[in-house]
Amino acid sequence: MPHLIIEYAAQLQSNIDVQGIVDGAFSGADETGLFTPRDIKVRAIPYDAFSTGGTNQPFVHVEIKLLSGRTGAQKKDLTERVFAKITANLPDTVAVSIETNDLDRDSYTKRV
Repeated sequence: MPHLIIEYAAQLQSNIDVQGIVDGAFSGADETGLFTPRDIKVRAIPYDAFSTGGTNQPFVHVEIKLLSGRTGAQKKDLTERVFAKITANLPDTVAVSIETNDLDRDSYTKRV
């Protein structure tokens, strides 16, 4: 844990380094010291069809799923670090957003 799910406009694939965005998100999460590197999972999903405020402005959105128990300050530090890493690799014309979502620690189940 955490899972960082990067959703982005597929049209960006020809203009940006998607793996660089994934690596940047990983690096930002790792820099917080909240997680061991082996526990950080990052994946990217392109979208062909989307609307951004009624336009076709390209976007990158990161959903960060965390086990419950992190403070607001820890989550803010996490989103700011990930934001800084991924925006460094994106043109200013790309809309960027990041959110955190707490997963219930008691019901979360996984297989390793």
